[in-house]
Amino acid sequence: MSRLAFSTLPFGGWSLKKIAAFARESGFSALELREGEEWSITVDMSSTERREVCALFDAAGLNVLDIGSNVCLKGRDSDHAMSKHFEKVARLAHDLKAQGVRIFLGHFNDRRDNEVPEISCESIIVSIRQACDYAASLGVQVWIETHNEFATGRILRKLLHDVDRVNCAIIYDIIHPIEEGEAPADTIAHLGDACALIHMKDGVPFVDPMKIDWEYKKIGEGALPIGNIISLLNQAGYKGYYSLEWETKWRRELQVPGMEPEAIFPDYVDYMKALSI
Repeated sequence: MSRLAFSTLPFGGWSLKKIAAFARESGFSALELREGEEWSITVDMSSTERREVCALFDAAGLNVLDIGSNVCLKGRDSDHAMSKHFEKVARLAHDLKAQGVRIFLGHFNDRRDNEVPEISCESIIVSIRQACDYAASLGVQVWIETHNEFATGRILRKLLHDVDRVNCAIIYDIIHPIEEGEAPADTIAHLGDACALIHMKDGVPFVDPMKIDWEYKKIGEGALPIGNIISLLNQAGYKGYYSLEWETKWRRELQVPGMEPEAIFPDYVDYMKALSI
């Protein structure tokens, strides 16, 4: 079985049956299910609907790795509503046999010259602990993505130590630590066996030095040292999945002919197989 997965983010409007068939035909063996009406995966699904989704993916031989939630903790009053939503997503994850719930921390800021509010790490730690404890009661993990003010392994290593929950792990999105100036060797050294999943990206810096986000490219056509990252992860003992998170929904540079999932995803499988993944 392959160790290749993808997020259903770019498949808004597709039926789950069509997504499952595409995944199998393209050579994937696991999925990250984006949560929301657009993707037919919601916290309002009935028990019957949840059983039907499980049966569909079981029949297709596809593992559900996580539910990609929009939960984002910022150490502010908004965390209360987010925490309540997280509980609903955690129950959904349990029912759909997902290993984890993906969450974000901090502020989605794409420029270094923008002002953003201060982060209360103490409050965030409390919220993460509460989320982990609730998820643990359901046999579900909390997966924090390398993003925003918490993009680097250095910062996340301290956070994991402070949270101190065995079901708290990291989705290592390989582009974001690099955007923050942290070398892959350092990220992987800090995170070690805390990596639950790898999000695959590629890209190049924008000309504007104030831009935090890089311009996304097809895997293998950007500046990320993908082969080296995989080698370092192998040395660190990583045995999990490599998931393509193709952000057509958010990224203008991907909203052009030739960047559709039908074209990109089979090429991704070929590229990763050439790297023995």
